[in-house]
Amino acid sequence: MPRVIQILVSKTAKPDIPAHWSLYIPYAPSPPRPEGTGKLIHVVGSPLHGYVLEFKAPYVPSEDSIKRVPFPLCSADDEYVKDIDGYALSNGSHKTVVVGTEVERYEDEFERLASKVEAPGRLKGWNPLVPANVRDKNCQWWMREYIDVLVKEGIFTEGVYVSLEKIPETRGQFEEDS
Repeated sequence: MPRVIQILVSKTAKPDIPAHWSLYIPYAPSPPRPEGTGKLIHVVGSPLHGYVLEFKAPYVPSEDSIKRVPFPLCSADDEYVKDIDGYALSNGSHKTVVVGTEVERYEDEFERLASKVEAPGRLKGWNPLVPANVRDKNCQWWMREYIDVLVKEGIFTEGVYVSLEKIPETRGQFEEDS
């Protein structure tokens, strides 16, 4: 059964600052889990320090202190997704939030392919006094690269690009739509 994949967008403090994008994959309805449970895949960081790949599973958007606005992206077949209750690490620990490099074995195609897309490093010449550009190498840039890989691998169709164009890049775009 296909799942509706979404981009979750976090509004930021200033209207002209790029909003944070995360890929959200909902879990199948059975076995019973809290409503809205899924997996979050994104890169986190900053232009000053660079970014790292992060997985959160299970993830329930309504329970997160960061409020994220969902935007439907496309559908993907169950065969590419594995619903999990966290990650077992080599040291014997179990975590629900991991940096991509902590994972020894990727659970599904979404994770495996996310690990193939290099997270942006430090932005050379970045100045905190100059507004960021949405086309800088940041979480949105990484997400576009990741989506390109998902299309090339046949998990998403090229129709995903139509949906992607409708996703706000800055808080100012949220306010324009209101």
